[in-house]
Amino acid sequence: MIRPVASYPVVTGRDVTGGTGPEGDMSNGASSSPPRHHDPGHSSSPPAALATLPLLRHGSDDNDEMSTSVYAQHFDPVFGRRFAERVLDSLVVVRGARVLDVACGTGIFARMAAHVVGPGGKVVGIDPSPAAVNSARRIDVTSIVEWSDWEGSRLPFDDKTFDVVACQHALHRFNKPAAVLEDMRRVLAPGGRLGVMTWGPIEENPAFAVELDAIIKSGLDQSGVVEVLLDAFAYHRMEDLRELVHDAGFTDVSCRTVRMLAALPGVNQWVRVYPSLPPLSHAWRDCTQQARIQFLARAAELLRPFEHEGVLRVQASSRLVVARAPFGSGSS
Repeated sequence: MIRPVASYPVVTGRDVTGGTGPEGDMSNGASSSPPRHHDPGHSSSPPAALATLPLLRHGSDDNDEMSTSVYAQHFDPVFGRRFAERVLDSLVVVRGARVLDVACGTGIFARMAAHVVGPGGKVVGIDPSPAAVNSARRIDVTSIVEWSDWEGSRLPFDDKTFDVVACQHALHRFNKPAAVLEDMRRVLAPGGRLGVMTWGPIEENPAFAVELDAIIKSGLDQSGVVEVLLDAFAYHRMEDLRELVHDAGFTDVSCRTVRMLAALPGVNQWVRVYPSLPPLSHAWRDCTQQARIQFLARAAELLRPFEHEGVLRVQASSRLVVARAPFGSGSS
């Protein structure tokens, strides 16, 4: 159902999908059909897929303190914050709401949600990576979010605990995303809202397309880095995302494209961010000096056209799925 990215050697800031709305948003309709029937008793145990497979895909379980620190410093302010704002707006998060951020990473969405719900609400951020959770805790100096290590396969919360569940740019990390989505539905109150954001095609995300091209040109693609990098863009087909969420038992499923123009540090600084982050950071430790020089030179060459007055401006594109947990016994 979900197809991998096929045409990855494209570095472009062009809109390849047609007309857009404000800031590049493009609505793509909603599914009003009823959710797939679920046995009400099913919620008392985790889906079989969660119980029998590792939670995360190979290459998605990074637990490096340095990488998470770099991610929080460079990606959260530019990509994470801007996209989190759009998710919060679409989910209509209100004062007093109970919010869960699944695979929260360094916690940008959870922290922003906590400021919206206020002291009368509750926000929990959970991630299978202890390094990411530790980084989130360090950043959240006021402890406005409850941070939790995800040690098992099932979400460690009772049924119907949250009003809102979100997952931003992390669905690809899971071995069985459909089973994880079912578990998200379990912890949502009837009528509760789900928001899942995934990356759009890599062609619509030049910052990552440049990295991919430079990896291949420098000969670093033999290390498995390409496959892991492309995994992040595997869930970009809107019809597949709608089907995946609908089949997990949600209703009122809609999906749209969200675009933004990101302002990054200058080329010379940004190209040195790539080797600090997975998946490239793993290969970088063992590669030759020649491969490193070739990577940095190629990435800089491709990014130069996007740099103006010392600022790198590139398009970023994501898909946003919004849905509801059904009312009645089927939501339990």
